[in-house]
Amino acid sequence: MVLALHVWGPAFGLPSIEPECIATIAYCQRVIPRGQWTLVAEHDPTVGVTESLPILFDDDVATASGFEDIVAYLRNYPAITNDLDASLSSRQRTDRTAFITFLQSTATPLIDLSLYVSAENYNTTTSSAYTAILPWYANYTVPPKRRQLARTRTAHMGLSSLDMDTTAEDGFAPGRGTASSEYEAAKRAAGIPTESKANTSLNIGRSKGLTGLLGGQMYAARFKLDALSADLLDPLSDLLGRHDYLLHGEQPSSLDCLAFGYLSLLIYPPVPQAWLRETIKMKYPRIGAYIHKLHGDLFRNDEVNSAEVWSISSSSAKTPRTTLLPWVARSETFASKALASAKEIAGSIPGISKFSRGSTVVAVSKRSKSELPSPLLVNSFVSITSAFAVGLAALAIHHRRSPREGELIFWALRPSGGLGEAGSILGVFADQLRDGALYSQF
Repeated sequence: MVLALHVWGPAFGLPSIEPECIATIAYCQRVIPRGQWTLVAEHDPTVGVTESLPILFDDDVATASGFEDIVAYLRNYPAITNDLDASLSSRQRTDRTAFITFLQSTATPLIDLSLYVSAENYNTTTSSAYTAILPWYANYTVPPKRRQLARTRTAHMGLSSLDMDTTAEDGFAPGRGTASSEYEAAKRAAGIPTESKANTSLNIGRSKGLTGLLGGQMYAARFKLDALSADLLDPLSDLLGRHDYLLHGEQPSSLDCLAFGYLSLLIYPPVPQAWLRETIKMKYPRIGAYIHKLHGDLFRNDEVNSAEVWSISSSSAKTPRTTLLPWVARSETFASKALASAKEIAGSIPGISKFSRGSTVVAVSKRSKSELPSPLLVNSFVSITSAFAVGLAALAIHHRRSPREGELIFWALRPSGGLGEAGSILGVFADQLRDGALYSQF
């Protein structure tokens, strides 16, 4: 019985481009004996609000998804006796649960900002990393979708200035890309005077024009980024202290695996705007040393080669014996590849993609004429009846409280003489009752 873990492919020398995939691989590497599990570099073309990877398959059946669910499943798996959290006390287990939630909520926005929202980092580093782990047709859809997802998650932070290219002023310059402009640029690079006109843009801040504006926005964004980094790294630094691991054990716990998954994507990606790496190096050297130590403990400082893993995943090469992780090929046929590529390409075309989405059909039926009384008539009848009942109740209460209980009610009900003979008869009857009531008082 072999377990199969499906994850996003490797990037930046790490076993995956996603933090929870890295954490799950690290945990499986520590607790599952080699030969009892395999690792599949997968991709999910339907990226949405909820991401499915990593997924653990047991006998080709998906049994758990996400880091926490997979750890819980492996903890109860009969063939696995190693549990990284077995020696934790109740207090440490509480801290583990709290800091897992803390990492997921505070580190995810930083990764989004660094790898996806930042235009320079995304264009130079992240998009090329996806090129090495995705089939050709998915490169046109998956990275933009994941970037848009990151933009949505960080839209409330007010850091949209990171999503602007710092070379925008050069990109919008007249004659950009022509032979003459390239010639003038070469002369300027060589220090030769050019015939181009001086830049007369409005001076904004330390620079001029759009470049100065973007520079000012980036300078302001750096303060927010430093505050967000401190929100994540200060509590982790306090928890780590001078110990080797977060929960002060002799070996890494599942919390350390998750911490490496998130923090490694803040240090190892070779992004040009590496403010997170600089912050950790300058202000949190203990956290930096902790991450490098975990890399050695969990993966023996092994750098995963994306091209090699792609060759294995696409069934064009066998898994080398020297590979630390048990990468295997994806089980897919030529027909499934063709179907997936056609579906992905068709889904990216605006005029066609809407036909592939499910539609909700609402059935509208004609309203038949009801034989019941109208609601207005029923409500009016109920209101009149209620008012009459309230009036009688008030009259009865007043009668019971009156000192002339015997004759008040009959004087109030005595009919007038306008009823003819019936009125006379009722008058005599009322007088008799009145006389009897007066007699009873004496």
